[in-house]
Amino acid sequence: MTELLLTEGVPLAHVAVDRVARDHDVRVLFIKGPTAVAQGLRSDRISLDVDALVDPGRRSVLAAALADLGWVDENPYTSPTVLPMHSLTFRHPKWPCELDLHDRFPGFFADPQVVFERLWARRGWVEVAAQQIPCPDRPAQALVLALHSLRDPHDRTKLSEMDEVAERVRRHFDDDDLRDLADRARELGAADTAAPFLTAVGAPVLGRGSTRSADLRAWKLRTEPADATAVSLVAELRNLPRRSWPRYLWYAAWLSEHELRVADPSLPPGVMALVRARWRRLRRGMAALPNALRDVRGLDRSERRPPADG
Repeated sequence: MTELLLTEGVPLAHVAVDRVARDHDVRVLFIKGPTAVAQGLRSDRISLDVDALVDPGRRSVLAAALADLGWVDENPYTSPTVLPMHSLTFRHPKWPCELDLHDRFPGFFADPQVVFERLWARRGWVEVAAQQIPCPDRPAQALVLALHSLRDPHDRTKLSEMDEVAERVRRHFDDDDLRDLADRARELGAADTAAPFLTAVGAPVLGRGSTRSADLRAWKLRTEPADATAVSLVAELRNLPRRSWPRYLWYAAWLSEHELRVADPSLPPGVMALVRARWRRLRRGMAALPNALRDVRGLDRSERRPPADG
């Protein structure tokens, strides 16, 4: 059988996931990728995967149905994170793209089920691969795209993508649309996390300062430091009893063969390739540790600092 090209596989996979979801009574909303293109929120370019926001209470049903069709969730999901794990990644030997099944989206800090219900209540529809599939409405999709970029503000490509979304919003949203955008950010728990984007497009200031301190701290730890992985490791260590540190550090530095090969599919076969990969990981981790400690302590100090008068 001729292999699917990425430009063919991604649209078809959207439709396939939608069909499987409907067959199993699972609600899904497609985010980013072709749906954002169809909504005029991003330029038409090749997508590498399918992103679906799934009803949190039913994601396991869709995951099992896809597994029955040969899609495999290969990731170990054991690396430290400061934000909750938000997606499962599925691969299939006969498809050129991955499927990312989200039960939440980073930067929306309202309850995940509440977020989904509010997005579902105002969902839109776009045509992909000659089929109508559901997606968030334009204001919510714009927030998804902006938060996706703001999660990695040190990445110039991501910042360029946010600039593109902001420019499209400024061009096509009127004052009522911008008010709606700010309202959506507030009700979804993104008034603070999406603040740079909302300011850039001239949306009114609504709900700022409403994010729980623990959530805002996690967002800052994920987005402000240049090396989010090292910072996540430090943050995780601080949540563990000290007696658990040696075992955790050993795991973080070494990883299993499966985890290493998932992280770097180009890794050559053989034991020596694994040994070299582990030593590279250990050296990178040791080099990043001082800055990660400084970043975490700096955030601690800023949170303890009393607000300025006036």
